[in-house]
Amino acid sequence: MTRLRESLRDLAEEAPPVNLADAAIAGHRRRRRALVAMTAAATVVVVAAATTVTAVELLPRPPQAAAPQRVETVADLPDGKVGPVGHAYLTSCEVVEEPRGIDCGASEWRVVTRSGTTYRVPRALAATSENRRVQLAISRDGGKIAYYDREAGAHVVRDLMTGAEVTSPVTVAEDRIKIGSQLVLSDDGRYLFFDPKVGSKDPGMVIDVRTGRTVSVSGKYEAISIKNGVVELVRYRKTDMWLMPVTGGRKPVRFDGVFIHFSEIAPDGRTLVASEFKEATKPVLTVLDAKTGRTVRKVEIHGLPKDAGYLKSSIWRSPSEVMVLTMNRGYSTYSVNVETGKATHLAGLSKDLPMDLAMPGAASGK
Repeated sequence: MTRLRESLRDLAEEAPPVNLADAAIAGHRRRRRALVAMTAAATVVVVAAATTVTAVELLPRPPQAAAPQRVETVADLPDGKVGPVGHAYLTSCEVVEEPRGIDCGASEWRVVTRSGTTYRVPRALAATSENRRVQLAISRDGGKIAYYDREAGAHVVRDLMTGAEVTSPVTVAEDRIKIGSQLVLSDDGRYLFFDPKVGSKDPGMVIDVRTGRTVSVSGKYEAISIKNGVVELVRYRKTDMWLMPVTGGRKPVRFDGVFIHFSEIAPDGRTLVASEFKEATKPVLTVLDAKTGRTVRKVEIHGLPKDAGYLKSSIWRSPSEVMVLTMNRGYSTYSVNVETGKATHLAGLSKDLPMDLAMPGAASGK
């Protein structure tokens, strides 16, 4: 059995240029956490959930001159203090007929502040010359963003509270960024986790942007967050969790079951929530003990709209409340009490489905 990522990648390489295949890849990327063996039925669910989205990675066009920027009323991210952002999104690529393919020359990253102002981030590369999406990450407090700068050939961390920027001394060739790349930013903006292609043999790495020191991480693991000097890593096939210090070390813990959609570690420093794989489409959270791998309890979520598909959990808003992202005709966030299951609506992030969405404190591309 193969992972969903591998199956849909093969579909992209072999399928004729039809919209169904486009939708399949886009749906898959929105569920990048489902890196476990998938049944045919699960694949159909992913395809059906993404019928309104256009894929980036299918049938790339040959490299050519960048298309001119769209004429928009959205201003560029200004220098100096901007304030914390609530989320960021990647605008859609365009389907072109001659030659048949996808043109991402005008795709761009935009950040939305907590006050509701949207800014373009023109220095943040949105897609490589091979039309591979490039990620942007946000710190837990929304005060910092990280992105890949083509001119620098490296990642840049921008402090939105002061305007200060730090360019990573670790250069990354643009062609290393493949389908399913990942970027995670630590709370203090000092550490980045970069994975050129999640689930591949190409390892990821933790980058100290101050010193340039790197720590290699097996490509079998995907990062969830970087918090309190620890990188939360998950291997989905066996469902191991590795709470690795940013300097390396420690050993993984095996969970009793197969889980996806992990949150960061809770404020108690021991538990977290996830979705049991066989219940991934249901509004049910499983509270797990990150030190023993045991299931603490299951919590059914109450208060979500009937047509709101549960997507994933994320950061903690309090010791008992975790943020959950849902997707239907757009994205919305809810706060869920892990004791009672009560869901409280926080915000509607968009009325449509952008190509990618970045949330504070969470791994990009979710």
